[in-house]
Amino acid sequence: MRSSSNQNRQKQKMNNYLDSSDNRLKCKADNDKTALSASQSPTPSMIYQSNQSNPTKRPSNSQQIQKVEQKQPQNQQKQIQQQNQPNQKQQYQNNPSPQKRRARPEWKISCYRKIIQKWQAVMNRRIYSFSCFALQVGDVIIFSLTAAYIAFSFFEEIDTQSSGNVAQMMLTLTIIFGCRNGLLSFIFSLSLERALLWHQMFAWGTLALSINHWMHSREIMSGYLAIAPIFGLVAFSIQPIRRYLWEFFMRMHWILIIALVVGCILHGVTLGVVACGYFFLDICFRIYNVCKYREMSRYMTLERVGNNITRLSMTNEDCYFKGGQYFFIMIPHLSYFQWHPFSVFSASYEEEMVFYVKSLGNWTGDLYEIAGKPGQPTSYRAYIDGPYGSHSISIEGDKYQNFLMISGGIGVTPIISTAKELLAEIDDGRPVKNLHFIWTGRDSALVEGVFEPGDLKSLLHQDEANILQTFYHYSAEGDKRITDIEKQAQKNKQQIVELTKGRPNFDKYFDNAYKSCSKSGHSLVAVLVCGPQELIDLVEIQAMKYSTDGIRFDVHQEVFNF
Repeated sequence: MRSSSNQNRQKQKMNNYLDSSDNRLKCKADNDKTALSASQSPTPSMIYQSNQSNPTKRPSNSQQIQKVEQKQPQNQQKQIQQQNQPNQKQQYQNNPSPQKRRARPEWKISCYRKIIQKWQAVMNRRIYSFSCFALQVGDVIIFSLTAAYIAFSFFEEIDTQSSGNVAQMMLTLTIIFGCRNGLLSFIFSLSLERALLWHQMFAWGTLALSINHWMHSREIMSGYLAIAPIFGLVAFSIQPIRRYLWEFFMRMHWILIIALVVGCILHGVTLGVVACGYFFLDICFRIYNVCKYREMSRYMTLERVGNNITRLSMTNEDCYFKGGQYFFIMIPHLSYFQWHPFSVFSASYEEEMVFYVKSLGNWTGDLYEIAGKPGQPTSYRAYIDGPYGSHSISIEGDKYQNFLMISGGIGVTPIISTAKELLAEIDDGRPVKNLHFIWTGRDSALVEGVFEPGDLKSLLHQDEANILQTFYHYSAEGDKRITDIEKQAQKNKQQIVELTKGRPNFDKYFDNAYKSCSKSGHSLVAVLVCGPQELIDLVEIQAMKYSTDGIRFDVHQEVFNF
């Protein structure tokens, strides 16, 4: 009796084991079918045989062995294919596409940017224009605050203490406005040239007040150590020295600034020492910029493109800048201590950053000598610091829908960069009615150099809405290159390119812009001009002439004169 019960229990265990085996095999079969369908479409010989029979029937051992033998070569073949297939990222790095371009930032304005734009629009608003100088709201605020401080200091009497305090304040403003990363320049929305103008004015004021302070306290010897560097800084910064002896001017500036720090410490000029500390903090920001872009500027390509014109180019790797901004460039092969500012020619979304440099001095002349011949560029190690600079009028947003972009000679570099940025924003939906690009010059080789690499040609093809109108005025006579350029321009965009011999008729361009504003109902025209002082004076006169009947021409000017 007991033996029969044991036999029944053993049979029951055996049945349970067989049922569990059936379930495991069913699950395994389902998983195998899922894996096969995910990897690739199975062949008829690889289809599981249980699909044609009862699904509850447990497959035989021969069927399991047959399935494993069929699956194993398939997995091995898949592994071999994965090993032989090259990595897609590695394949792109080995063979990058030459047509690939950087992603262009869309024309989107955040709330923070809108606040800055409104503030800049207020600071850049012109109150009065005369000759080649325009008085803006930011200028009035700076002048008013400075005059109020001087009047308050001298309210009771002009003594040694009051003159010394005002001299300290003027020295502080001189240093802050002279820094590349100027806090006050950002607050009052000052362009580079406007900030340097205030830097020079405050420097002369510092010298005058320091002399007045020194005359009331000649017996203090430390005062001589403080006033002597100030006098030297002003004396060695006059226009002829800056223009023709730039390297001497910069080295004397550095030496005298260090002497000024020592003199301020010995004389007890606390505010001046703090300002000098801000200047050295600005130097730390410059060093950071150089280290940030050291890999990008490892190799800079140099090529001659015209008479005394050098084309500098490098790969743009995540360096974003605005049209019209400039970089300081240092090439160790020429000098480790010479940093020269040049406006960028390309746009920030382009893969290549391009500069055009005209030979005007010793350093730029040496740069032209080491550059390769046309079609045979040379490469040198370089360092860049930037970007710096801003427009004196806020051209972001939809405030301006009519533009006059005027340049003379090598002054085309910041203007064409701004034009590229505007055309990119137009493609992204920015409302712009008219964009007139006017370029005048004598050097036909420069025009040929700009056309040859495809820089201006890319600008023309970028204008899909036919908003851009390009005009070039040249004074070269009997030059075959001008004829070739004219044919090429007409071939590219015949309806928007016009090459004219002789001086430009600015009355015609300003009158057309005036009529366009009258028809469209927009009262503002942005005028961007860069070139010789004579060209800028002429444009300023035309802007004042046509700023009538509620239509205003706001001018941003660059002279390339530090």
